[in-house]
Amino acid sequence: MRRWNGWGEESTEVGLPAHGQAFLAELVGPGQALADASLAQVLAKVPSSRLAAHPLVSLDAESRLRHARGQSLPDWLAMRSGSSASFPMASPSRRAPSRSASCWYGRGSRTRR
Repeated sequence: MRRWNGWGEESTEVGLPAHGQAFLAELVGPGQALADASLAQVLAKVPSSRLAAHPLVSLDAESRLRHARGQSLPDWLAMRSGSSASFPMASPSRRAPSRSASCWYGRGSRTRR
């Protein structure tokens, strides 16, 4: 199964070899490891959604957490340390085409003047 907060599979653990650590320390200075937050710790931070239930979207906390960030290095570092500051109110439902869910979500999230 894919890691919830990083690249790769949960069952595969690959560390940086000592010579790689030494090379990076020489190049950019000593590093500092981020704390690795558990899924349960981060799920506890996800607030309840304010949206009404709809078949095109999921209001499930874990689904919303998994859609809270992108795939960039800063996004993965934030997810790994549990520091995601914002969570979507909903995520696309597995039962609905993502385009339909995006259209529904986009209409509901616009501010009217």
